[in-house]
Amino acid sequence: MLGLGSIQVMIFISGYYHISSMINFINMTPYLKVKVKAKVKAKAKALLFASLVFSSALFAGTAETVEETVTVMSLNIYGWKTMPKHSDDYAQLIKNHNVDILGIQEGVEDWRLKGSDIDIENKLPTNYQRAITLKKSLGQCWRHKFQIFINHCQGSRFIESGRFDLTDGPNATRTGEYAVIEKSNKRYLLVNVHWDHESVMTRIANAQETSALLNKMKKHPKILLGDFNSQCDSKEVSMVQTKAKMMLLKNAGIDCLFVSGITGKAKEVVAYPSDHPAIVATLSH
Repeated sequence: MLGLGSIQVMIFISGYYHISSMINFINMTPYLKVKVKAKVKAKAKALLFASLVFSSALFAGTAETVEETVTVMSLNIYGWKTMPKHSDDYAQLIKNHNVDILGIQEGVEDWRLKGSDIDIENKLPTNYQRAITLKKSLGQCWRHKFQIFINHCQGSRFIESGRFDLTDGPNATRTGEYAVIEKSNKRYLLVNVHWDHESVMTRIANAQETSALLNKMKKHPKILLGDFNSQCDSKEVSMVQTKAKMMLLKNAGIDCLFVSGITGKAKEVVAYPSDHPAIVATLSH
């Protein structure tokens, strides 16, 4: 099937050919009266000009309606249970959905506070082996900062990235991650979190800390995703929605995706062997 752009080119070429032929015919017909010849020739030139203007307007209209999108996924890889055995399965799932930007959870080995090699001073994980394994399965097109991944073969690149501390639970360290990512000359702030699974009070603190980070980085459209370990409409998760003025785009139980300054559609997909569904969103602004 021909696209709109192809049809526009055909219209323009056809119109240009016929009008040009008319002008050439007039020029080569000596027995036409001079006044008639001049009038017909002037009208033909006017039609040619109108054809050029109309074709340009069509092309401009088409350019304006082409909307750049970015595909984002949130995925809990159920690290202690399924990695590294199922790393290739997760990579295939990600590729099947043509993902540009990915945030994973459970991509660190040293998440337990007790008996681990965690950075005691900062209480931040240092062993991202599960994330590294997934990156290898994804292949050379992929880059990652901590547990945030981008497909640079599809035009994404990191501009800035970092971690921010979340209040730890009774038995687990909690850390948030963020990245400013550019695709097609548009930049997005992605925030990836994994809140505590045992303590409501800890999750309330996690909500306040996540909101503070979102409010601090105001420059770009925002995407917040992750495993909140609480229903997306719960008191603690709703705090982020209110404090940081985020819109809930997808509720997948305790896995949630929020946006601000950007819109789109999101869906829940089976992510076996994970014990969580994945969220896939196609966004534009």
